[in-house]
Amino acid sequence: MRKRAGLRVFPDISHDRTVCSRVTLVRIHWRELTLSRKEESAAATAPEKKRRGRAPKDQGLSKERIVEAALALIDAKGYASFSLRDVARELGVYPTAIYWYVPSRDELLVEVIAVALGDLAPPTLPAARWRDWLKELFNRYRDAVARHPNIAPLLGSQIISNASMNPVMVEAVLQTLLSAGFKSEDLIHVYNTVITAMVGFVTLEFASHGADERDAWEGRLRTRFEELDRSAFPVLTSNIKRLSNQAFIVRWKGGTNPSLKQSHERYIDVVLDGLQRQLPGPVSD
Repeated sequence: MRKRAGLRVFPDISHDRTVCSRVTLVRIHWRELTLSRKEESAAATAPEKKRRGRAPKDQGLSKERIVEAALALIDAKGYASFSLRDVARELGVYPTAIYWYVPSRDELLVEVIAVALGDLAPPTLPAARWRDWLKELFNRYRDAVARHPNIAPLLGSQIISNASMNPVMVEAVLQTLLSAGFKSEDLIHVYNTVITAMVGFVTLEFASHGADERDAWEGRLRTRFEELDRSAFPVLTSNIKRLSNQAFIVRWKGGTNPSLKQSHERYIDVVLDGLQRQLPGPVSD
């Protein structure tokens, strides 16, 4: 309080009160955020035995429901915008409840891929029909990804996808190749060729551009191909109508539209022809 001309003048403390109120709100928000993070961290890092013994009381919540909800969200929103909080919100539970069933986001993605791909290994065929067996394997894989194209970025480009691969399929591929006549010392190279052929084409076919402004992006890319210099790119420009949006690199859409099924079939035949040439021939005298 100050005196001025015989009057009592009180200091203006309204500004100080406003600042104090804001500081208090920030402290409360920070405390709530810290507690929330501590709860999530404790649930995620708790010993497995202890976590199993104190399962949440959310009725109907299970690992299967969580995986199903996660796959549905990825189908709807894409992999890039997927989060555990979205899964929890979809199921009507707290994010910490999810950690009682899956320890991490990566572990949940492993389960999602396993469910999406399902049982890939075809029924056993006679050794002489190894080509038919591999062709069926390739088609099963493509069909599985076509049902859930938004998982394509996780396949091949993410090492965590290996954890979702069923060893039954790996064993079946190896047995088929050995029965076909490939030597044990060549098995690793032939096997890697098969897996690359199975995953690679499909990953490219169902890739998404991930652009925020989808229509604008597709329009710019399409215009770029249509305005190519004929003198500089004579073969490309003369075939541009045939290649546009149907050939890798020369397309502006991904996923299921347009389908590259015919190219996939031709690709399989080329791969199988190449593998057949690698089979050891009869020993000459």
